[in-house]
Amino acid sequence: MVNCNDTIRLSNVGIEDHEVANSSASEKSVPLRSAMVGAVIFCLEALRRLQANARDRKVLQHLDDNALKDVGMTRADRDQELSRTLWTGLPPRR
Repeated sequence: MVNCNDTIRLSNVGIEDHEVANSSASEKSVPLRSAMVGAVIFCLEALRRLQANARDRKVLQHLDDNALKDVGMTRADRDQELSRTLWTGLPPRR
């Protein structure tokens, strides 16, 4: 039987190195530029989803009973969906 301690040797890694690697001092801060780019991307993605929600609801509003049946909805389902706000379903800001 082979002992794992004999087969894997990391001579330059000790307990002290492990503690330093997990400390909060080793965490890198996010540069302001990266944070701003992330916020802009989040806003653009939210606007895209709002636009898609508005487009889908506009199409849904004009469907007749046969088309609603084809997609598996009733008039009550359609009315319930149309009564929801546009921003329903957007991801929360992290």
